[in-house]
Amino acid sequence: MPAPAASSDSSGIAAALLDAEDRNQRRAEWRIVRAIAGIGAAISFGFGVVMASDPELDDRLLSGLQGIVNSLMVSVPVIWIEVAGSRSHLMRRMRTWPFWVYLLVKIAAYIVLIVASIQLCRLLFDPVNPQSMAFDRRFFEIMAFAGGMSIVINVIVEIGRLVGFREMRRVLTGRYLQPRQERRVFLMIDMKDSTAAAERLGDLRFHQLLNSFFRSVADAAYDHGAEIHKYIGDEAILTWPEDMALRGARCALCPFGLERRLQRTAAEFSQRFGFVPGFRAVLHAGEIVAGEMGAMKREIAFVGDTLNTAARLMDVARERGLDVVVSGDLAARLRLPAGLAVQPLKAAHLRGKERPLPVAALRLT
Repeated sequence: MPAPAASSDSSGIAAALLDAEDRNQRRAEWRIVRAIAGIGAAISFGFGVVMASDPELDDRLLSGLQGIVNSLMVSVPVIWIEVAGSRSHLMRRMRTWPFWVYLLVKIAAYIVLIVASIQLCRLLFDPVNPQSMAFDRRFFEIMAFAGGMSIVINVIVEIGRLVGFREMRRVLTGRYLQPRQERRVFLMIDMKDSTAAAERLGDLRFHQLLNSFFRSVADAAYDHGAEIHKYIGDEAILTWPEDMALRGARCALCPFGLERRLQRTAAEFSQRFGFVPGFRAVLHAGEIVAGEMGAMKREIAFVGDTLNTAARLMDVARERGLDVVVSGDLAARLRLPAGLAVQPLKAAHLRGKERPLPVAALRLT
């Protein structure tokens, strides 16, 4: 996808929405932080009540409250580092270290944070609930509990990264135990010239290129409220519930947000790989069936003609040399901000379809 014209920087509402990307991502990250920290605080309240030194009700409640405060002091920074810290230059540098070095540094940082939080929390509660500041048996019990909770948090975050936090929540709540019909919007993103890049870079460096490219895709998905359905080779599939995708034309803005993110990291891509990857994107909406699938390895699968049609639209984009293609029905329902326009195109004859499909291109003005 070529760089947007210079006029895109002054394209009214579109520019304002695109400039809000980082803020939207931070909101999504803090929703994850609040959810996990809230669960941890509830568990810590129970731990505090059980560990109270005095069986009186007031003492148990104070101990439980102290558990909540202690939990939040530890869990909020830990979760934020795991969820949002990966965007920082320091964390990205640390992840390139040998694994055992990275792990030891991380464990040391967690120990310092836990010890400091326990002692600070003791100091805060001492006026209403006098307690020792010594490294006694109770201190090590609290530290063992906090350490265990930190491990659980890391496991939850890593699983969430692997399968997606929304998908993990749906699996845990059993939303898709029984298949259900939904209307969804799908955005397919395909890296341009990936075959040539793979031949030039070799398998190892091409994998690194894809990982960096998909990191930018994930950031754009966060920015515009999409969830990543899956990666297939050099292609990513993003999706929204239809009402969410149409709100503020999020689905239409997403590919242009991805282009902006690639521009921001253009120097890094050029230095590491010798070029900045481009992409094609297609948007299509329709009804699908969503449900859990598999036994030993389960996933939430989307089944239906909507995905097949989106894949055929990618062929149209390649054949016509277009960067962002949208099906006609979806284009008609988009309420685009100033600076983003729909360009109607000749209807496409899709393979396996009897009737031609109205299509359009999206472009910045």
